[in-house]
Amino acid sequence: MANPTSLKRLPVAAMCAIIAVVVAVCAAAAPAAKKEAPSWKHMDKQALARLLEKGEIASVDVVGPQKLELCSIGILAKAPPEKVWRAITEFNDYEKMMPDMSAAKVLERSGNTALVEFTVTVLKVSMLTISTDYVLKYTFDAPRRADISWVSGKVKNVSGYWELYPVDGGKNTVVIYSITSDLASASPLVGAALQEQPATVMSINLSSAIVLSRVVVDKAEKL
Repeated sequence: MANPTSLKRLPVAAMCAIIAVVVAVCAAAAPAAKKEAPSWKHMDKQALARLLEKGEIASVDVVGPQKLELCSIGILAKAPPEKVWRAITEFNDYEKMMPDMSAAKVLERSGNTALVEFTVTVLKVSMLTISTDYVLKYTFDAPRRADISWVSGKVKNVSGYWELYPVDGGKNTVVIYSITSDLASASPLVGAALQEQPATVMSINLSSAIVLSRVVVDKAEKL
Protein backbone atom coordinates (compact mmCIF):
# COMPACT_ATOMS: atom_id res chain seq x y z
CA MET A 1 0.00 0.00 0.00
CA ALA A 2 1.35 3.43 -0.91
CA ASN A 3 1.90 5.81 1.95
CA PRO A 4 -0.72 8.57 1.71
CA THR A 5 0.07 12.16 2.55
CA SER A 6 -1.60 13.67 5.63
CA LEU A 7 -2.42 17.38 5.35
CA LYS A 8 -3.45 19.45 8.34
CA ARG A 9 -5.58 21.99 6.46
CA LEU A 10 -2.55 23.30 4.58
CA PRO A 11 -3.09 26.00 1.97
CA VAL A 12 -3.65 24.38 -1.43
CA ALA A 13 -0.52 26.04 -2.85
CA ALA A 14 1.64 24.43 -0.15
CA MET A 15 0.30 20.99 -1.02
CA CYS A 16 1.45 21.18 -4.63
CA ALA A 17 5.08 20.79 -3.55
CA ILE A 18 4.39 17.25 -2.30
CA ILE A 19 2.09 16.13 -5.11
CA ALA A 20 4.82 14.79 -7.39
CA VAL A 21 6.09 12.50 -4.63
CA VAL A 22 2.59 11.19 -3.93
CA VAL A 23 2.00 10.49 -7.62
CA ALA A 24 5.30 8.68 -8.03
CA VAL A 25 4.63 6.39 -5.06
CA CYS A 26 1.00 5.68 -5.98
CA ALA A 27 1.78 5.10 -9.65
CA ALA A 28 4.42 2.55 -8.73
CA ALA A 29 1.95 0.72 -6.49
CA ALA A 30 -0.96 0.89 -8.93
CA PRO A 31 -0.30 -2.32 -10.93
CA ALA A 32 -0.40 -4.43 -7.76
CA ALA A 33 -3.60 -2.88 -6.44
CA LYS A 34 -6.61 -5.19 -6.58
CA LYS A 35 -9.10 -3.07 -4.69
CA GLU A 36 -10.72 0.18 -5.74
CA ALA A 37 -8.41 3.16 -5.33
CA PRO A 38 -7.26 4.71 -3.13
CA SER A 39 -5.78 1.79 -1.21
CA TRP A 40 -5.88 3.60 2.14
CA LYS A 41 -9.66 3.79 2.10
CA HIS A 42 -9.78 0.06 2.88
CA MET A 43 -8.37 0.67 6.36
CA ASP A 44 -10.55 0.08 9.39
CA LYS A 45 -12.74 3.18 9.36
CA GLN A 46 -12.40 4.00 13.04
CA ALA A 47 -8.61 3.79 12.69
CA LEU A 48 -8.82 5.96 9.56
CA ALA A 49 -10.91 8.49 11.48
CA ARG A 50 -8.20 8.76 14.15
CA LEU A 51 -5.64 9.35 11.40
CA LEU A 52 -7.82 12.01 9.80
CA GLU A 53 -8.11 13.85 13.09
CA LYS A 54 -4.49 14.88 12.43
CA GLY A 55 -5.29 16.20 8.96
CA GLU A 56 -6.64 15.24 5.56
CA ILE A 57 -5.13 12.49 3.42
CA ALA A 58 -4.42 13.20 -0.25
CA SER A 59 -3.19 10.72 -2.84
CA VAL A 60 -3.09 10.20 -6.59
CA ASP A 61 -3.47 6.83 -8.34
CA VAL A 62 -2.92 6.15 -12.03
CA VAL A 63 -6.02 4.27 -13.25
CA GLY A 64 -7.63 2.87 -16.40
CA PRO A 65 -6.28 2.19 -19.88
CA GLN A 66 -5.80 5.92 -20.48
CA LYS A 67 -3.65 6.14 -17.34
CA LEU A 68 -5.60 9.04 -15.88
CA GLU A 69 -4.77 10.34 -12.43
CA LEU A 70 -7.44 9.65 -9.81
CA CYS A 71 -7.12 12.30 -7.11
CA SER A 72 -8.47 11.20 -3.73
CA ILE A 73 -9.07 13.10 -0.52
CA GLY A 74 -9.91 11.68 2.90
CA ILE A 75 -11.31 14.08 5.47
CA LEU A 76 -13.13 13.78 8.79
CA ALA A 77 -16.43 15.63 9.20
CA LYS A 78 -17.64 16.50 12.67
CA ALA A 79 -21.16 15.79 11.50
CA PRO A 80 -23.29 12.67 10.83
CA PRO A 81 -23.43 11.17 7.31
CA GLU A 82 -26.91 12.57 6.67
CA LYS A 83 -25.66 16.16 6.99
CA VAL A 84 -22.61 15.47 4.83
CA TRP A 85 -24.85 13.84 2.23
CA ARG A 86 -27.06 16.92 2.18
CA ALA A 87 -24.02 19.16 1.66
CA ILE A 88 -22.81 16.99 -1.23
CA THR A 89 -26.15 16.75 -3.03
CA GLU A 90 -27.32 20.37 -2.75
CA PHE A 91 -25.64 21.07 -6.08
CA ASN A 92 -27.09 24.53 -6.57
CA ASP A 93 -24.92 25.73 -3.67
CA TYR A 94 -21.67 24.62 -5.33
CA GLU A 95 -21.19 27.89 -7.20
CA LYS A 96 -21.37 29.76 -3.89
CA MET A 97 -18.79 27.48 -2.29
CA MET A 98 -16.28 26.94 -5.11
CA PRO A 99 -14.23 29.95 -6.26
CA ASP A 100 -13.61 28.61 -9.80
CA MET A 101 -17.21 27.51 -10.41
CA SER A 102 -19.51 30.06 -12.01
CA ALA A 103 -22.61 27.86 -12.34
CA ALA A 104 -24.04 24.56 -11.13
CA LYS A 105 -27.49 23.56 -12.36
CA VAL A 106 -29.49 20.39 -11.77
CA LEU A 107 -30.90 19.45 -15.18
CA GLU A 108 -32.78 16.35 -14.07
CA ARG A 109 -33.35 14.48 -10.86
CA SER A 110 -35.21 11.18 -10.72
CA GLY A 111 -35.05 8.31 -8.28
CA ASN A 112 -31.45 7.63 -7.37
CA THR A 113 -29.85 9.67 -10.18
CA ALA A 114 -29.26 13.32 -11.06
CA LEU A 115 -27.80 15.12 -14.06
CA VAL A 116 -25.88 18.26 -13.11
CA GLU A 117 -24.33 20.85 -15.41
CA PHE A 118 -21.24 22.69 -14.17
CA THR A 119 -19.44 25.72 -15.58
CA VAL A 120 -15.90 26.06 -14.28
CA THR A 121 -12.67 27.93 -14.90
CA VAL A 122 -10.08 25.39 -16.02
CA LEU A 123 -7.12 27.64 -16.69
CA LYS A 124 -5.96 31.20 -16.05
CA VAL A 125 -3.08 32.43 -18.18
CA SER A 126 -2.03 36.04 -17.58
CA MET A 127 -5.12 38.11 -18.44
CA LEU A 128 -6.88 35.18 -20.13
CA THR A 129 -9.43 33.06 -18.28
CA ILE A 130 -10.67 29.86 -19.95
CA SER A 131 -13.95 28.35 -18.78
CA THR A 132 -15.84 25.26 -19.87
CA ASP A 133 -19.03 23.41 -19.02
CA TYR A 134 -19.90 19.75 -18.75
CA VAL A 135 -22.70 17.50 -17.50
CA LEU A 136 -22.14 14.79 -14.92
CA LYS A 137 -24.40 11.96 -13.82
CA TYR A 138 -24.63 11.17 -10.11
CA THR A 139 -25.91 7.77 -9.04
CA PHE A 140 -26.91 7.75 -5.38
CA ASP A 141 -26.82 5.15 -2.64
CA ALA A 142 -27.87 7.53 0.13
CA PRO A 143 -26.29 8.33 2.49
CA ARG A 144 -23.34 6.08 1.71
CA ARG A 145 -22.07 6.61 -1.82
CA ALA A 146 -22.51 8.78 -4.90
CA ASP A 147 -20.89 7.60 -8.15
CA ILE A 148 -19.94 10.26 -10.69
CA SER A 149 -19.74 9.71 -14.45
CA TRP A 150 -19.32 11.93 -17.51
CA VAL A 151 -22.35 12.58 -19.76
CA SER A 152 -21.39 15.46 -22.06
CA GLY A 153 -19.19 18.51 -22.39
CA LYS A 154 -15.73 19.47 -23.57
CA VAL A 155 -13.89 18.13 -20.51
CA LYS A 156 -13.79 14.35 -20.98
CA ASN A 157 -13.16 11.32 -18.77
CA VAL A 158 -14.65 12.83 -15.64
CA SER A 159 -15.45 10.09 -13.15
CA GLY A 160 -15.21 9.39 -9.46
CA TYR A 161 -17.23 8.99 -6.30
CA TRP A 162 -18.05 10.20 -2.81
CA GLU A 163 -18.10 7.67 0.04
CA LEU A 164 -19.30 8.31 3.58
CA TYR A 165 -18.61 6.13 6.61
CA PRO A 166 -20.17 6.82 10.03
CA VAL A 167 -17.70 6.71 12.92
CA ASP A 168 -17.80 7.54 16.63
CA GLY A 169 -21.28 6.08 16.98
CA GLY A 170 -22.57 7.97 13.94
CA LYS A 171 -21.68 11.42 15.28
CA ASN A 172 -18.85 11.91 12.80
CA THR A 173 -18.16 10.83 9.21
CA VAL A 174 -15.12 9.70 7.27
CA VAL A 175 -15.52 11.38 3.88
CA ILE A 176 -13.68 10.09 0.80
CA TYR A 177 -13.81 11.99 -2.47
CA SER A 178 -12.09 10.63 -5.59
CA ILE A 179 -12.19 12.29 -9.01
CA THR A 180 -10.37 12.24 -12.33
CA SER A 181 -10.74 14.30 -15.50
CA ASP A 182 -8.94 15.06 -18.74
CA LEU A 183 -8.60 18.84 -18.52
CA ALA A 184 -6.56 18.97 -21.72
CA SER A 185 -9.76 18.14 -23.63
CA ALA A 186 -11.41 21.40 -22.50
CA SER A 187 -10.07 23.33 -25.53
CA PRO A 188 -7.11 23.32 -27.93
CA LEU A 189 -5.59 26.26 -26.05
CA VAL A 190 -5.87 24.47 -22.71
CA GLY A 191 -4.49 21.28 -24.24
CA ALA A 192 -1.47 23.12 -25.65
CA ALA A 193 -0.79 24.86 -22.34
CA LEU A 194 -1.06 21.66 -20.32
CA GLN A 195 1.11 19.72 -22.77
CA GLU A 196 3.94 22.06 -21.88
CA GLN A 197 3.45 21.38 -18.16
CA PRO A 198 1.63 18.01 -17.76
CA ALA A 199 1.93 18.04 -13.96
CA THR A 200 -0.43 21.04 -13.98
CA VAL A 201 -3.39 18.76 -14.78
CA MET A 202 -2.81 16.72 -11.65
CA SER A 203 -2.20 19.85 -9.58
CA ILE A 204 -5.49 21.43 -10.71
CA ASN A 205 -7.49 18.24 -10.16
CA LEU A 206 -6.03 17.58 -6.73
CA SER A 207 -6.33 21.15 -5.50
CA SER A 208 -9.96 21.30 -6.72
CA ALA A 209 -10.72 18.02 -4.92
CA ILE A 210 -9.18 19.36 -1.72
CA VAL A 211 -11.15 22.60 -1.90
CA LEU A 212 -14.48 20.87 -2.66
CA SER A 213 -14.09 18.28 0.09
CA ARG A 214 -13.24 21.00 2.60
CA VAL A 215 -16.18 23.25 1.72
CA VAL A 216 -18.59 20.28 1.78
CA VAL A 217 -17.39 19.31 5.25
CA ASP A 218 -17.51 22.91 6.46
CA LYS A 219 -21.09 23.22 5.22
CA ALA A 220 -22.13 19.92 6.82
CA GLU A 221 -20.65 20.95 10.17
CA LYS A 222 -22.73 24.16 10.10
CA LEU A 223 -26.06 22.51 9.22
